[in-house]
Amino acid sequence: MKKILEIKTKGEKETKKVAEMFGREILNLKTSKAVAIGLEGDLGAGKTTFTKGFAKGLGIKEEMKSPTFILMRVFRISRIKNKELRIRHFLHFDAYRIDSAREFASLGFEDFLKDAENILLIEWSDKIKKILPENYFLFRFKHLGKNNRLITLFT
Repeated sequence: MKKILEIKTKGEKETKKVAEMFGREILNLKTSKAVAIGLEGDLGAGKTTFTKGFAKGLGIKEEMKSPTFILMRVFRISRIKNKELRIRHFLHFDAYRIDSAREFASLGFEDFLKDAENILLIEWSDKIKKILPENYFLFRFKHLGKNNRLITLFT
């Protein structure tokens, strides 16, 4: 993977803002398959905070909670702002409790990847690298002390 961008954020508000901007931009992608986004980093590094901002950028108003125990949440993306919007679903996965990529695949993950109307965001994506598509966005989160984070984007 190639490093594209590094951003230092100071607090949750900045992390959410960065993610919100990315969420708005991702809606404009033209692709024949789902958009896959992986999030990696230690516990408390900012993955769920990023997800909340990203969902807001997609126009999702529902509260974002990490699906640690249920593994996946599905949200419908409103087409009110852009009637031409191709992407209709945001699938939020959490692989923290997954033991293997095979177990994760049993959720139907590969079928979700084939649908160009989907955006798939996977927290703890490093646990399922074997089944991620060749081309996906990867965000790595690193604590820099206090509420500061380093967010690195790879493609």
